[in-house]
Amino acid sequence: MLAADGKGLVTRVGGRRTPRPRRKTLAVPLLSITLLCCLFAPAASAGAASPDASAQGLLTRLALRQAELTAADGAAGDWFGSSVALAGDTALVGAPGRDAGGKKEAGAAYVFVRSGGAWTLQQKLSAGDGAAGDWFGSSVALAGDTALVGSLYHATAGKADAGAAYVFTRSGDAWTQQQKLGAGDGAAADWFGSSVALAGDTALVGAPGRDAAGRFWAGAAYVFTRSAGAWTQQAELAADALAEYDWFGSSVALSRDTALVGARFHATAGRDDAGTAYVFVHSDGTWTQQQELSAGDGAEGDSFGSSVALAGDAALVGAPYHATAGKVDVGAAYVITRSSGAWTQQQELGAGDGTAQDEFGASVALSGDTALVGALYHASAGQADAGAAYVFIRSAGVWTQRQTLSADEDGDAQDEFGSSVALAGDTALVGAPFHATAGRDDAGAAYVFLLGPAPQPRPKIAKLSPTSGTRGALVAIRGSGFGAARRTSSVKFGSKTSTKYGSWSDTQIKCRVPAQAKYGVVKVTVTTSAGRSNAMSFTVKR
Repeated sequence: MLAADGKGLVTRVGGRRTPRPRRKTLAVPLLSITLLCCLFAPAASAGAASPDASAQGLLTRLALRQAELTAADGAAGDWFGSSVALAGDTALVGAPGRDAGGKKEAGAAYVFVRSGGAWTLQQKLSAGDGAAGDWFGSSVALAGDTALVGSLYHATAGKADAGAAYVFTRSGDAWTQQQKLGAGDGAAADWFGSSVALAGDTALVGAPGRDAAGRFWAGAAYVFTRSAGAWTQQAELAADALAEYDWFGSSVALSRDTALVGARFHATAGRDDAGTAYVFVHSDGTWTQQQELSAGDGAEGDSFGSSVALAGDAALVGAPYHATAGKVDVGAAYVITRSSGAWTQQQELGAGDGTAQDEFGASVALSGDTALVGALYHASAGQADAGAAYVFIRSAGVWTQRQTLSADEDGDAQDEFGSSVALAGDTALVGAPFHATAGRDDAGAAYVFLLGPAPQPRPKIAKLSPTSGTRGALVAIRGSGFGAARRTSSVKFGSKTSTKYGSWSDTQIKCRVPAQAKYGVVKVTVTTSAGRSNAMSFTVKR
């Protein structure tokens, strides 16, 4: 029995905790296109830097909506866009409410491919043994020519809502089901497939309804590996301190030999439903817990861990019910980075124009130095619950909000754009599962955006070492904004440009004093595409 109280959290009914939908019956984590640009007000949450107001900053806030993806056979209530995934020029979009083969809400997933800037449907995927109410497509993941699709309400071996996940592989332009995955110890109402992740030949599947060691709905996550085309269960992950109703496995992410699993209702430091996320690392066939992550300013009911993403040694964790500056449920997302095996919070991200009930952090994606965060209930262009997604860029260890994405003129109230997000290079994919497509209510859509180039900060010199030397002497210039490579950048000693460089990074340049440099005190400057740096004195000795 579901008990709705106007929020997408949970409530206890008869001593049990159950999902409570905010507006519709979709209780799982939730592609059409436009030109979008947005300026931001000062960031509302700690550590979210405000965008600059320069002409350069304005240009970099432009995001081109490349396409609007919809299902050609879409119908009302399909919830197309509930889940999205990107890998290069391939997009995967889940539609868990889709009726398939006469089976109501059996679900489907759609593969789109890009060629010459145009996106076309390559294939519609469905489960070989799909049944009514399975919600195939409730979660999706992509890695090269492999797709993983969750079906959290599938009945496995007669166990209602035990759940399943299906692996599909592509050969040429055709996708075929390779294998159906299930938990070795699966039971009814485990919701295996609520969340899925892929990295090469490794798959991670969450089962937040799993009863673990007698703890009701403590949750679990399962690791599967592929060898010679066959998938086998490698490990069942469980956190050290799980309790009842933690929903461990409500979100999952993979990056090489690191797994990140959210437990959105875990009581952290005595704060009920504050939430947490757990990092596991793999070595020699064994997965071990590396660290438990939580928000530095976490509070009761934040649901930290509702969404998670990984990229190398960086994690992004959403807390959609976090309150900032008195704004209830405005939401937040936290960047946590790893160094020498230890994870520390780098920055808390928040929307510059965030308002109460936005639920910023309901979905997150991470790719290199770019982060994408969904706020499905943000009012865009005056449309309540139209939704938005925010792009952040990291430079010199600091994350700055750069763009806001929305469905723009196509967006309607209650579309919940931002329910799902994905990133691949300079391409973003955002789902709006309740968008009315061609008059079909809640048919859903997903939007592809090309992100503008990352803004390059103006170079700044902090120190010269040494501060004097003869012509040809090696000088280390320390500072910031130098860029990762020399390219068209340069260093001048007075009016003479150095032609010999030992190394060049964003924070340090090593170069030789020009052979024709003027004797005496000269001004050293660094010039990049972002402009010219401050000048610092250097004495050229005879």
